Amino acid sequence: MKKIILFGDSLFNGYRAGHDTKIVTTGVQKEFADQALISNLSLSGATTAQGKQRLNLIPTDSDIVVLEYGTNDMSTGWGISSAEYAANLNDMVKSIGASKMIIVGPAYEDPNNKYIMQYYNHQNMTIYNQIAIYCARKYNIPFINLIANFCQLKNLSSYYQEDGQHLTAAGNQILINLVVAAIKQKLAQL
Repeated sequence: MKKIILFGDSLFNGYRAGHDTKIVTTGVQKEFADQALISNLSLSGATTAQGKQRLNLIPTDSDIVVLEYGTNDMSTGWGISSAEYAANLNDMVKSIGASKMIIVGPAYEDPNNKYIMQYYNHQNMTIYNQIAIYCARKYNIPFINLIANFCQLKNLSSYYQEDGQHLTAAGNQILINLVVAAIKQKLAQL
């Protein structure tokens, strides 16, 4: 049985109503049944700086690590610089090993939500997403582009909770589908 690790922030924790849920973990696990064991080591609110400090939690015998950071990094309220984000991503890839990774780019925040958009802007979303894309290409790692997948949705706000950042059941299903597709593709290469 393959060991697959979800390693990110509140997006992977299916954050809802002030609490982490297992919606993403369960949704991904359901697609793999007895083929793989999905473990979620994500930490809500984390940036890549916190992620680097938690790399020791990832079992060395993991087959795939799905790395999902960047949303908190690009926040003007609590994030980190784009240079630090790039350096942290590179460090994480070197520590985990590019051959076993999938990188998920930063999330697209609901542009219709004035509250969340005081901490995010389209320029930062573009910059941080490009950093993640560059890192994935540099190391030949599969990349999930959340911004490209979410920005094109009709009735965009319906995929977000009231906070404009965390996903509804419909939004989480899109995330799950993207992650599952990337894992299936990666498993076929192992």
